Amino acid sequence: MRVSTKLTIAMSLVVGILQFSVRSAAADQFGFAVDNTTNLFSVDLTTATATPIGFTGQLLQGLAVSPTGSLFGTDYLGNLFSVSKTTGAATLIGSTGLGDIEGLTFRGTTLIGTNFSNLGGPTTVSAIDTTTALPTTITSFSQGPVRAMALVNPNTVDLASDSPVSQSLVSVNLLTGTNTSLGQLPSSGAALIAAMNFGTDGNLYALDPLGNEFIIASNGAGIPVGNTGGQYWLDLTMASTVLDPPGDPPGVPEPNSMALLLTAALGLVSVRAWQRSSGTKQS
Repeated sequence: MRVSTKLTIAMSLVVGILQFSVRSAAADQFGFAVDNTTNLFSVDLTTATATPIGFTGQLLQGLAVSPTGSLFGTDYLGNLFSVSKTTGAATLIGSTGLGDIEGLTFRGTTLIGTNFSNLGGPTTVSAIDTTTALPTTITSFSQGPVRAMALVNPNTVDLASDSPVSQSLVSVNLLTGTNTSLGQLPSSGAALIAAMNFGTDGNLYALDPLGNEFIIASNGAGIPVGNTGGQYWLDLTMASTVLDPPGDPPGVPEPNSMALLLTAALGLVSVRAWQRSSGTKQS
């Protein structure tokens, strides 16, 4: 009975530690964001906390981090920059010729962006060469102007658009250009959301020009998370899973690794319990 009780306690401890470690590893959502003071920030979207990294030297309207961790930005003239995640400094790559690009994200390893206004023509989504800044049109659609863009899957993006009504959440099929209005995004007067991206937890996060953070529902409704400090946010990009989130200690085992270690520990506990039980019966 004593061995069985110890084994039960050991199993409970292992399961509890495993659940805690998985939750801890998956809980915090980190990203990078730029505001109208030309500062780059790291943002803990779990706690709505923004930490300044440094001046970009450019009024960046679009921001996107690649799967390998490289950070890129675009300005109101359509210029493409590489951005240091350490200092915030922006280095010119070249001009896309697309004008103001406020919607910027990665589609796999391909950087894609949208021209801000569709005045005189359709809004376009273009692939942008990260070495030369040269664009290649992917598709065009009628909704615009576009203030932010987030990738749902390889064939679909969600947009923060000024049409069909101000602050619309719009879904666009990149293969056909078909667009669907999903609902209206949260707004505070003239404060329109221009910073939006999906986290690794599947939630769509958004920041507005008053520093408010929201989790966006599928119908565009915003669930308030908190205020990051009143920044006038211009764009948000979520850190890739290959990046070390700001403040994370090095060498923390991934959930799968932790699971293997704890499973092995449980196995040892079980073997020792069996051996003791067998020895007791033989004596």
